[in-house]
Amino acid sequence: MRFVFWVVGLFALAVLIGLASTINTGYAILFVPPYRMEVSFNFLILAIVLLILVAYGVLRLLGIAANLPHEVRTYQRQRKLKASRHALREAAIAMFEGRFQRAEREALKSIDDEYSDENRGLALMIAARSAASVQDMERRDGYLARLEDMPERIQLARHMLEAQIRLDGKQPLEALAAVERARAISSNLTSALRLELKIRLMLKQPEHVLTLTEKLLKADALEAEQARRYRLAAYRQQLASFSSEREIRDWLKRIPGVERQNPALVADIANQLIKLDAYDMAAELIAGALSDDEQATPELARELGLLAGHIDSPRRLTLLRDAENWLKSRPRDHLLLLSLGRLAHAEQLWGKAQNYLEASLSIQPTLCAHAELAKLLLAIDKPEKAERHYQDALKIALENGC
Repeated sequence: MRFVFWVVGLFALAVLIGLASTINTGYAILFVPPYRMEVSFNFLILAIVLLILVAYGVLRLLGIAANLPHEVRTYQRQRKLKASRHALREAAIAMFEGRFQRAEREALKSIDDEYSDENRGLALMIAARSAASVQDMERRDGYLARLEDMPERIQLARHMLEAQIRLDGKQPLEALAAVERARAISSNLTSALRLELKIRLMLKQPEHVLTLTEKLLKADALEAEQARRYRLAAYRQQLASFSSEREIRDWLKRIPGVERQNPALVADIANQLIKLDAYDMAAELIAGALSDDEQATPELARELGLLAGHIDSPRRLTLLRDAENWLKSRPRDHLLLLSLGRLAHAEQLWGKAQNYLEASLSIQPTLCAHAELAKLLLAIDKPEKAERHYQDALKIALENGC
């Protein structure tokens, strides 16, 4: 449609020019001594227009010729830039594919011919990540050092990348320093908080781990099960630092009730108490957990049996009495039966101990139950039966590769 308008317009202009030429009958005299020339005024106008067009064309050609070197340089620059951007895309794809050597190679291609600081920074980060993945620490550190001169806009990404790389390289102190620099730029960045949580756990700083866990949980940046695992790991680190029963008692008062009921934590606390020869408190703690069906686990029942020879007679009798109620809800807990057999054996209740141990073996024959029953039979002067159980224990040990 536009072409039609142009054609119609040109024809209209031609008609107008033709009409104007018929109306204008004047002439012009060109005098250049000793010559004089008379020409039609219409011809003069046409000649002037043609002269202007020719002059414009010549000047245009001269401008293009003069600008040609710049145009060539611009074209070459655009071609290199296009190749640089292509290399950057290939580097990113190769990195996500796990082809780190190619990713680093392509990233380096894009750095020299790239004029955008952000893209150059991105290429350096890809190169640093790739070098770290192939364990080339010298090149990795070189790329990270070059990132220091990049614009402020990419410094947050640079610090987060460095923190992750340092953490993967088992350099928790350097990783923590990088995370702190990132948090100075964005204090509530959840990815930085999660990374710091892992680093604090690696550095065995349980107080920081607990604080960060609660902060991330409130921000919905951590699932409840993950938070539970981090808390448990922090509590275990705190527990390992205690050197007395009193410290553990005071510490237990500060722990939320839900966490105190964690069977895995109870078992760890009991083991630490046993190392400190605090057998009574360990037995008290385990008995409290076994009295709750939600807390009770076979592992806790086994731990209770290991305390049989270290606690006094009144406590053993109390535990035996309480265990009768535990068995009502868990009659087929072979480890609980084994522990009761050990408690009864330590109390020299031979018949009851034998019944518990035989009941444990009827549910699941284990090396410990056979060995415990053999010791009991020797104590009551039944060496032949004891020898049979020793043989059964040896057979189980051999089957398990001992």
